[in-house]
Formats: sequence, C-alpha cells, structure tokens
Amino acid sequence: MVSFAEPTRLALLAAPAAAALLAYLRHRRRLDQQRRLASPGVWRRLLGGVPSTGWFRLLAWCGAAALMALAVARPQWGELPAEETIRTRDLVVALDVSDSMLCADLRPSRLGRSIETLIRLLPELEGNRVAVVVFAGEAYALVPLTTDLSAVAVFLGGVQSGMVALPGSNLERAVDSSLELLPEEGEGRVLLLFTDGENLQGDVADATAALREGMVGVLGVVAGTEQGGPIPEIDEKGGVHYKRGADGQPVVTRAHPDVVQKIADAVDGEVVSLGDPDVVGEIAAAVELLRTREVETTRSVRRIERFPLFLAAAAVLLVVGFAVSPWRRAATAVLIFGLAASTSLAQQGVSPAGSAPSVRGPPATTASPEDALPQASWWQRLIPGGSRRLARSGVGRWRAADVEGAVTAFAGAKELDPERPARLYDLGTALAASGNLETAAPLLEAADEGGVRGAAYNSGTAALEGMQAEAALKSLRRAMLEDPNDVDAKHNYELALRMREKQQQQQQQQQDQEQDQDQENDQENQEQQPKDDQGESTPTPSSSANQGAAPTPTPDPNQPLYAALERAEADARDAMRSPTPRAGKVEKDW
Repeated sequence: MVSFAEPTRLALLAAPAAAALLAYLRHRRRLDQQRRLASPGVWRRLLGGVPSTGWFRLLAWCGAAALMALAVARPQWGELPAEETIRTRDLVVALDVSDSMLCADLRPSRLGRSIETLIRLLPELEGNRVAVVVFAGEAYALVPLTTDLSAVAVFLGGVQSGMVALPGSNLERAVDSSLELLPEEGEGRVLLLFTDGENLQGDVADATAALREGMVGVLGVVAGTEQGGPIPEIDEKGGVHYKRGADGQPVVTRAHPDVVQKIADAVDGEVVSLGDPDVVGEIAAAVELLRTREVETTRSVRRIERFPLFLAAAAVLLVVGFAVSPWRRAATAVLIFGLAASTSLAQQGVSPAGSAPSVRGPPATTASPEDALPQASWWQRLIPGGSRRLARSGVGRWRAADVEGAVTAFAGAKELDPERPARLYDLGTALAASGNLETAAPLLEAADEGGVRGAAYNSGTAALEGMQAEAALKSLRRAMLEDPNDVDAKHNYELALRMREKQQQQQQQQQDQEQDQDQENDQENQEQQPKDDQGESTPTPSSSANQGAAPTPTPDPNQPLYAALERAEADARDAMRSPTPRAGKVEKDW
C-alpha cells in the first residue's frame, strides 16, 4: 500500500494540473488559428506538414512537474508492521561458583558442566530476557537483564571459581541478588538455580519465603552426585592437592538435591539433574511450561523511500520535452533547478546512514557547561532540508577536526529536528569532545534510549572523563552488551572500576581523617577539662554577688563506656564502606 510521508505536499499537484489545462487550451487555439489561415492540404504543400502547436512538449513538462510533486511528498511502500505483541520471560541464572563446584564427580567439573549446559541452552531461550548472578559466600550480578544472548555467552565464558571474594555457599544471598534484577511484579519471572545444594551460610527458609512472596518461578538444576568427591586445589607450582578440613582430613562434597527440591516445592517449581543426558532439553521444556507475560513493543522500521523512482521518471519526461523544445538553454536551466529542488525536499527528514561520528575517548577542553548552544540561521529554517544539511556539514567539520564548528552545525540540526535520536547523538558526541560533559551527558543518554548504536559507549566515556565512575560503569556495561567484542569499551570499563575504587578509598581516607580529627579534638577537650576544673577550685569571689567557691566536678564514670561505643561504631562504619565483600575465614569455606 502506498503512503506519503509528507501528504500535505500533494497540494503541489494543483500547479501541473492547471498548467496542463492551459496547455490544452493553447493547443486548441493554435489549431483554430492554423485552420483560419489555410487548410491542412495547403500547409502540407507549403511546409510539408501542419506546424506543431507544442502540445506534446508542454504535456511532457506538465507530467514531469506532477512526478516531482509526488516525489517531494515522499511516497513509500514496502513497510513492515510497526507494532507486535510478543510473549517473553525474565530469567535470572544464579550460578554457584563456590569451591565445591570444582569437584569432578561431573566431568570436567560441576562448574564446567554448568557453564557448558548454559551456553548450549541460550539458543533455546531466544526471545527471553536473561540475567546472570554468581554467588559463593556472597552474590553479585554479572549480567543485567538483556535480550543479547551472545553477550551473556561471552560473560559466562569468563566465569570461574574464586571470582567471589567471600568463600562458602549462601543460597539466601543468591536469591536476594536475583530478585533485585527481576521486575517487582508480573508474570514470566523465573529463577534458574545452578548449584550443588550445599548451603553453608544463609537461611534457606528465608530464601524460600522471599521467592514465595515475590511469586517468582524456580527451576533448580542440581550439579553433582550424592556420592560426591574431593575438592581439588592447585598450588603455585601447578600441582593438584585436595582441600582439607580443620581436622586435617580431606573434604568430601556431596550434592544435596533435597535442599533444591525444598525451594522448588515451595513455589511449584521444577528440579532437574545436571547429569541427565538431555538436561538442555529438560530445562528448555520446563521453561516453556512456566507462565509468560505479554509485552507490547514498538519497533520503528524505516519504510522504503520510493521518491527516486518518481524523480527518474520526471527526468525522462524533461529530457523528452527538451529534445523537442526550441528553447533548449532555458529548458536545461529548468531541468537542473527542478531536479535539485525536488531532491532536497524529498530527502528532508531522511537520516543519513552513518552520519553520526563515533568518539573513542574524547579529549577534554575548557568549555563551560552553561554556554548557550548555537542556533540555526533564519535562512536554514526557511529552506527545506535544513536539519539534514546542517548534520552533513557537522560531519564534514568533525572529520576536519573542527570540533567547535561541528558543535555549531549539530546544534542547529538538533534545533530543527529535536525528536530524532541521531541528532541528539551527533550533538552530544561533539559536546563531549569539546569538554562540555554536563550538557553532553543527557543528550547521549537520550540517544542511547532512542536506540542509536554507539551512544552508550560515548555516554560512558564522557562520564569517565567527568570523573563520574558510577554513571560510566552503567553506560559502558550497556555498550559491552551491545557489542561484546568492543575492546575500547572493556578497557574504559576497567578504568571506571579503578576510578570508583580509588574514589571510594579517597572518601574512606577522608572520613577516617575527619574521624581521627574529631577523636583528637575530643581527647584535647577531655584533657583540658580537668585543668579548667583545677583552676576553678579556688575562684576569686565576685563583687556582684555573694557566691561560694565553685565545686570541683566529679569525673563521669560512663566516659570509658562511651569511648568504647564510639570505637565500635567507627569499626562498623569502616566495614560498611568496603566496596566488595571482604575475604574472611569461615568455618566451612567450600
């Protein structure tokens, strides 16, 4: 079905229609004049034929004008549906990476078999959103919910035992971290739990209650056998030893399917064994039986622009009219002007492919964030296609290393077309390169939400330049999900992690210094107080009132207790400031 992106421009068809009517009336008038002057036979004997009235030439030009009017209205066909309803689920994979998962009762190990199974399972989960949580004595999110399953596979390839600092196995923390990634309500929320079932820390009952309260489905995958086996350890020389307990005896770890079954039964979930030959099929079938949710998604698909076909036909008619025209020079000028004007109008609003530049680590300058953005000229507003023309000018200046000129051009393009994400991306990238990071950040975030590829990387890089570690990590994480092979994004992500750690250390040192200063001030005040009291023990009587000697103050017996409480509170604050779980000794660390 044919549609027009600019239907109001179809009113231009009235001009060629009126011209065609005038050409027809002129043709009739010329014929009448020829008949009055002489009969057709006389004309043939004198001139070899009846003189032309120019009807065919004028008709060709009117047809060309009509085709150009249709072209500037931007005819389109071949479009795809703009909206569709899909059924999907949100799955969080909670993967046990404790030392017990190194046991080789499943080859190559419990953890190795789990990762291999998950990677084989991902193609069966196409269309669903998947997240990954790794846990041992503590848990943290490795991958947020995403539909880019290839990125999930990349992150799973880097999972290994020991990546969680706190040893042990805590199912309660695994469940809590998984629930933080899922939406707060709605159907289609699933926890896929890969574990051997050993729970050395945490309360399974609390984890079960949280799943039941959140109405989250559970699919448990038991890794390991009930016979179990030892836990291998590799020393610095590459030798293999086996973990020993506090009594000096080798530790034997066994799978506990009853623990996983208890969690699944509380929420009507399913449990499968990782050692089953068709474990991938069993998991995929169990996921299909779980309830789903309907999600309305709007996918903007660019319709196919057909105006070049109309312009080509108009050019043919103009050439034909030119071939039979006695005014060839004037016709040539009309041809060039008509094609140029119609092409500019037809292309207005069509975003150029790859027009937006990509900044890889923008340099910082001294631009002020409060500087007013340049505006488009008045003549750019009047001439059709101004936004596209300014965007192209900005790209040219960008490639010529004229950053300030690019900012001016992109700002004008964004002003003329403020709703297009590509314009926001262009301007935000140029502003970030010029050092105006505060103004660039919201533009790049909006472009990222609009689906512009590369906006997440530039937004994260701009935040990194602005010393905003948390914002940089958030954007660069999306950039790595968008392109798992982006080496620059991974490098900047590592820089952001180091920056956050350094900022946290500086903040902690500053707080420690302030605390030490406060303690020194308190100690000085305490030392000064007895001296002041001693000096006041024999006061000089005041002449204004009959007062006796001031009594010597009695030391507060609770002062040592208050000091101990302050030290305990300071130790608690220090523990809370730690950015990652501290690796500590636990009774059972496997």
